[in-house]
Amino acid sequence: MARFSTLPAELRELIWEFALPARVVEIGEPCDPDILPEEDLRRAWVLNRKYPTIAHVCLESRRIALAKFKLPKGVALAQDCMTDDRWWWKSTDIIHFNAPEIVAPTQRCILEDNLLDLISVPILCKKVSISADIVHPFLRFRTRSEIPHSIVWEVLSSMETCIIALHTVCIRATNEQAQELGLFGNGDEPAQLIDPFDKAAIRRFRQLWMDTKQEVSSVKFFDTIDTGRFTFRVERWLAEMSAEYIDFKSTDPPFPTLGPRAISAGLRRFPAQRHNSDAKQYLVGFPNLHLRIMFRLCPPAVVDPVIT
Repeated sequence: MARFSTLPAELRELIWEFALPARVVEIGEPCDPDILPEEDLRRAWVLNRKYPTIAHVCLESRRIALAKFKLPKGVALAQDCMTDDRWWWKSTDIIHFNAPEIVAPTQRCILEDNLLDLISVPILCKKVSISADIVHPFLRFRTRSEIPHSIVWEVLSSMETCIIALHTVCIRATNEQAQELGLFGNGDEPAQLIDPFDKAAIRRFRQLWMDTKQEVSSVKFFDTIDTGRFTFRVERWLAEMSAEYIDFKSTDPPFPTLGPRAISAGLRRFPAQRHNSDAKQYLVGFPNLHLRIMFRLCPPAVVDPVIT
């Protein structure tokens, strides 16, 4: 068998590019009061910001890996834009907005500006994911973010589709344990957004979670994910989002016989009304929301805080 170094340069480059992981690019440090200790969530976030393994194999692989972090040719961003060359990944991947713990007006303003960048920089809108805690908390006991509804819906209304991360599950597993089940891209893709109704995928993550030190806040999630209770929660959340959209968009009369306030009030009481014709006439332009669960790999070993 020929040595890898003797292969044509073009072929080596294709192999290196094939080995690049598909990362979820995160904007802002996450905050989830249910995940304890909090340091676990931070370690998982730091792990996702590190350069992939192939960036450390050799000079050639590092050059190719770093090139993929840069913005596409001809695209320039303002200095205060939410992302930068270092953390840009190829445009087929996802930009995810975490819900930070907003404790100061300056932090709130930064998040608002970052969200508005999605409108001013169209290339960032290809695949956007936003934590439900920013838009509308999936779990009712969660405190809603201080971001004004008008900004949230201005951003969402500008996009045809948007991914919403309803919930976060931290899995305290090693890279080797993840590899055995073919999860987390052998450890180089430590943040995964999974369809909650993809039963096969959820079962694999559940198996990994059960084989490791279980994160307490995720017990209820795995207990209800396969039940009608979870489906009802999703329908209720979508109805509440629909009601907020109607309140945001329907401000200028004339209105149909059933006015927007009556429709939105009905949606909040009876989620199934979202499928009625009276509600649908107000939901023209409502973005296509792809609901996901954020699974994070949190290895038990201490993660080096230096991002290299």
